[in-house]
Amino acid sequence: MIPEELNDAVENLYAVFSGYGLKTHITGCPCCVSDADQEKIYSMHLRELQGEDLSRYAFKAMTTWGNVNDFKHFLPRILELMRGDELNIHASTVLGKLKYGRWESWESAEQKAVTAFLIAWWKHILAHHSCFDSSFFCGFYALTGTIEVLLQHWPVEIAGNTFVIYVDFIQFYYQDFIGRKNDFKDFDETVHTEFSGWIRKNTVFLEEGFYYFENNNGRFAAEISDALYTFEHS
Repeated sequence: MIPEELNDAVENLYAVFSGYGLKTHITGCPCCVSDADQEKIYSMHLRELQGEDLSRYAFKAMTTWGNVNDFKHFLPRILELMRGDELNIHASTVLGKLKYGRWESWESAEQKAVTAFLIAWWKHILAHHSCFDSSFFCGFYALTGTIEVLLQHWPVEIAGNTFVIYVDFIQFYYQDFIGRKNDFKDFDETVHTEFSGWIRKNTVFLEEGFYYFENNNGRFAAEISDALYTFEHS
């Protein structure tokens, strides 16, 4: 079930960006954008477009297909589909498009609408996903230059889902993070230090969590043990 805060954030996106109409034709590079691609984004009303209709546009937007105002027209639906994992591209790619479109120069209401959606979506991930979303987390950093707001909304609680995601991060992403590899390769020193401190502060929950789950969820207890080993030997 999608929380009310996230639904409200989506509706606000549609309201704030409603002034950007759909042009009769959106120019695209003929080598990259086919007539079939064009037909898809005109095939139905904005809110009815599906991931297969918008994924290629979202990937090509502004670089080889249309301009910033065209992107703003489709942005509410792109983010709504991304929320439901219905786009065939990573979240970091979509967030990269925002950066490419110089979103920091957009009108204040537009920036606030995008930020409100991203925070609401992160809170939804923390509450309902079982895995750390590196594409979104690192994409948010690349877009904003900070992870502070993400960490503020990530209280690690042993009996809560935020702990599940923390364990997953340590198991599968911590070594990449400390080695500045893959999605974490562009983290600057300040943010790397900030995130490292937050990680260390919360490792106390790994040992506590192991004993908490040892007798009622052996599989997860084993994952916690693996995470603790990964942290201690990295």
